[in-house]
Amino acid sequence: MQLSIFSVQEPVACKKPLDQGTFMAAAQFVMALNFAAEFELLSLSALNIQTGMAKKGGLVFVRNGKLKMHPGIYDHLALVSISSICAGSIYIHGRDEIAAEILNLPYSEGILNLAGAEEDYMAFKRLCSPVSRFFLLHTKKVQWSAILSVFRFLMMDGIWDVVNFVAGKLHCSDADVLACTQLLESMQEQEWYPVFHQSLRDFYASRYPLSKDGLVSELPEMA
Repeated sequence: MQLSIFSVQEPVACKKPLDQGTFMAAAQFVMALNFAAEFELLSLSALNIQTGMAKKGGLVFVRNGKLKMHPGIYDHLALVSISSICAGSIYIHGRDEIAAEILNLPYSEGILNLAGAEEDYMAFKRLCSPVSRFFLLHTKKVQWSAILSVFRFLMMDGIWDVVNFVAGKLHCSDADVLACTQLLESMQEQEWYPVFHQSLRDFYASRYPLSKDGLVSELPEMA
């Protein structure tokens, strides 16, 4: 067994099921930490992905209204939105299968597990539209750039362990909704947090500032 650099401990056993929706919400929170300077993260609850359920759950946050909307912020919002679906896909198919799939072009939406998350996917596509218009790129190009970026982030060494940690906190909490400040404080108490924080910085630097050249070079076949 290969130990993660984070050495995140397994959460204690709880009666509530640690289901797909819990991992999807946890991934939204972990992804949003990349953009903590732009968003005020308020609360987190497990996503209810059952069809027809009114109570959706997930990450609740507000954007810093002092910041002007630009392609980068639309991209940040898109990444947070699609991160739940990417995490659900990893939960269903496993990291090895997803890692193999994203190496092969052309990409297919079949690797995305959209069951119960169709609304999130539509929101993601709407957020990608301003980016594609700004850079004069095909919408699918921008969408797949974001999807692959999220998959690669979740597969960075130790990141999925952090998603597991957050999911475990949701899983074991007596409350259905957790304050994001409480979650972050718990994370900052862990020995692995400085390494995780550096991973966030590395991921951000690898994608931003967003540019047409960067998007085109990533997926030249779809330019």
